[in-house]
Amino acid sequence: MSEPERFWTKPLAIEMLSRLNSDAKFKKLAANVDAVIQLRCKDTPDGTDVCATYHIHDGQLDLKDWDEGPAPAAWREEPLDKKKLLARTTAPYPIWVKLDTGEFGVIDAIINPSYKFEGAKLKVLRHLRMFSRIADLSQELEKRYE
Repeated sequence: MSEPERFWTKPLAIEMLSRLNSDAKFKKLAANVDAVIQLRCKDTPDGTDVCATYHIHDGQLDLKDWDEGPAPAAWREEPLDKKKLLARTTAPYPIWVKLDTGEFGVIDAIINPSYKFEGAKLKVLRHLRMFSRIADLSQELEKRYE
């Protein structure tokens, strides 16, 4: 048996999308959503920064773009384009790990100065159950962190 993929790698993201897009609960929660979100991870164990852009539409989640390169990436300084993105979150790898392992909840992340949320907070809150479902399925996915 092969070793599970590491957290914040493209193969794991693709596996996650497959699970999400076949999950009836997620499909129902995302049925009326049409939004683009961006998740950004700084300083992965590989010494890279990752910027993943996702499109939620028609009850599914698609990976639009996966930008990975040596840290610090130029995108760290890019302003949020509210015309293109509903929301964007940026955090260092250890914060993402704490969220994924359940050590941190959403509120813990939001009040952590290392976690940056930008965008339409009220619109995101309207779809909190959908985003919670994404987090729940991610936590269930077998992965390694180092």
